[in-house]
Amino acid sequence: MEFRMAERDGFTIASIEGQVRISTQNEFMEHMDTLFQTRGSQTVLLDMEKVSYMNSAGIGIIVDTFKKFRDNGGRLVLCGLIPNINRLFEVTRLNRFIQIYPSVEEALHTLKNS
Repeated sequence: MEFRMAERDGFTIASIEGQVRISTQNEFMEHMDTLFQTRGSQTVLLDMEKVSYMNSAGIGIIVDTFKKFRDNGGRLVLCGLIPNINRLFEVTRLNRFIQIYPSVEEALHTLKNS
């Protein structure tokens, strides 16, 4: 699993690449904890375009991190979910609480103009 952070247009973009499964979920949780510890009061875009698989523990980690950001005055926004992962957020109705954009570009455009 690869994890990168970059700044763009006043927002932090955290990019994840790989699969979130039993063998990588602890690493994913560590990355998400670091993201919150360093950017918890900001708006962060989590670019998941290159995440090809996510288990239920991965969804739980995102929900927990989302709550931490929200409770700290920040915001975690998801971008670029592949159809199967996006469907998980729809079926669980998490997309009603967590902002999800088709791409980083669309998220940046919307967030800059809001």
